[in-house]
Amino acid sequence: MGFIDSLINSLRLPKREAMFRLNRKGMTNTIVYLFILLAVLFLPDMIRTIRNLDTNLTEVSRGQYLVQVIVFYPMFILFLILIGVSMLAGVALLMRKALGRKLTYQQLWKLTAYAATLPLILTVVLKNIAIPDGVSAILFFLLFSFLMYRMITIYPRVPTKRLS
Repeated sequence: MGFIDSLINSLRLPKREAMFRLNRKGMTNTIVYLFILLAVLFLPDMIRTIRNLDTNLTEVSRGQYLVQVIVFYPMFILFLILIGVSMLAGVALLMRKALGRKLTYQQLWKLTAYAATLPLILTVVLKNIAIPDGVSAILFFLLFSFLMYRMITIYPRVPTKRLS
């Protein structure tokens, strides 16, 4: 039930209530959520890849290919999740600094992970209706940036030091 709850709250972002609920989730839950989300989103690609398997391959080659698709593809996705979310959280850290808000990198990492839900779903939908990758990438970053800006501005400002 945790995945469904996380998905619903991710789709409700940048609402304050959804954001604070998601921020209370542990880092392990966040990573598992991202893995399940991306596995579901990329499942049609995996099925398409297996269905289009070259029939000229030997049984050994076919077996190796299936192992690569079934085992290494999800591991590659997990690697991309960790690297991609970490890089986007770095950008959010710069945004937080520019906006002068009180947030830690860990909070931004989780917010980034959940804020990427809607842009990722949109990107997969656009890919399947043959929209160019460049257009979907621009839409991803615009939507993601908007969500992160709205979420970061909910947090209080860093107090400024007064000179006495």
